[in-house]
Amino acid sequence: MNRLSILLLICAALVSGIHPAFAERSEPREVAPIVQDGVRYSAPHGAMAVVVATEVKTGKELWRVQVYKTRMVPELESDVQDVFITSLVLKEDTLIITNERGEKYALDLQTRKVTRP
Repeated sequence: MNRLSILLLICAALVSGIHPAFAERSEPREVAPIVQDGVRYSAPHGAMAVVVATEVKTGKELWRVQVYKTRMVPELESDVQDVFITSLVLKEDTLIITNERGEKYALDLQTRKVTRP
């Protein structure tokens, strides 16, 4: 392809409203759930920054907590700004949550209050 052809393709894409993608992220990895006393604690694959408690026996969702918020910049693609949970660790009655930025949060399983350890 010569330079003129490339330039014409770029112009056609701009005129038609098609914008090339400059950044893409890979799919977040699945996070291993934690089970304690008949309750499964998980970070659902498609829900950013959320922990869900589900009764193991019935599959009924007991509660859902948003652990943190990510400030989004409207001018940027959302997928490159997403920050997903990468691990859940149980310490007594507290779930320690780590995200892709290495930030840690403590979720008290009794009160459902989130703090930074």
